[in-house]
Amino acid sequence: MSLDIALATLADHDDAYPVYRAAITVDNPLGPVFSRRAFDCFVTDPFPGQIGERYLARLDGTAVGLVRIEAPVLENTDMANVDVIVAPEFRRRGLGRQLFAYAVRRAQELGRTKLHCATMYDVEGCPPAPAAPAAFARSLGFEPALPEIARQLAVAEVDEAALDRMLAEAWAKAEGYRVVQWLGVPPDDLIDDVAYLDGRLFSDAPTGDLELEPEKVTADRVREREASLTVRGRQTVHTGLVHEASGKLVAWTTICLDPELTNGQALQFITLVDPDHRGHRLGTIAKVENLRRARQEDPAIARITTWNAASNGYMISINEAMGFRPAWGGMEWQRAL
Repeated sequence: MSLDIALATLADHDDAYPVYRAAITVDNPLGPVFSRRAFDCFVTDPFPGQIGERYLARLDGTAVGLVRIEAPVLENTDMANVDVIVAPEFRRRGLGRQLFAYAVRRAQELGRTKLHCATMYDVEGCPPAPAAPAAFARSLGFEPALPEIARQLAVAEVDEAALDRMLAEAWAKAEGYRVVQWLGVPPDDLIDDVAYLDGRLFSDAPTGDLELEPEKVTADRVREREASLTVRGRQTVHTGLVHEASGKLVAWTTICLDPELTNGQALQFITLVDPDHRGHRLGTIAKVENLRRARQEDPAIARITTWNAASNGYMISINEAMGFRPAWGGMEWQRAL
């Protein structure tokens, strides 16, 4: 039998997308998925700030697997993220190792000296995870770096009275702040503050043993990221808190909608509060108000997924109070090349 691995073209996606969807359905049926439009954009409109490549593997002409490589070009230029997918019916034949060996060679050609990947993983408080993904990562030389928990909110089960109580308690500690909301690209008077908060992600959020260089986020990079999401058919909903005395945006959160999909899924993205303004429950206000705005924008939302480092107790407490519940555990892994 002959295994052929080649850079995927848009024409290849008629074969590649079913492999991806079949693997997701088996491995994590609750997990978010890429729409076909977003999947195609890996070829037509790569995310800004990185080299993005997808390779399709065919066994005697049949599509059996995928390799995805993402290599940042602005920061963390020594690193590549890799993802290996094998169609469920072709597993346990050694194909995954061949695909990973191909990914290693390509990462080395790109001058990378370390690899990152992510798998499902047994984390306390989550449903049991399948053992194979973590065992495979360990067998390839990866070391665990950051345990995470994915939580999901069943929107139909949201307790509005509980959200009202959360807001009332939070506003009692938030005198001198006001809510601002927008869709997509931030207004000109807020975009520099958004860039500042976004750039704090790696320094403020727990990163475990991950070896990552913080991003130098600028207003232009914020605009580029929003443009890339728009091309993919997505819509971002943002809520922030402005400190009235200074006029600065000091808290911010985002939910990403995907009207291209019919399963009602949405993603809770970043939530950050400036360290100088913590203790005022600004994160709670931003997240609750943003949830309500997102539901207005897309009444078909059925499930929202968010991720937190397992050690991020403060953000987890807000999510739990809102009704998010553990859906699965995950691990971010790294290894040297």
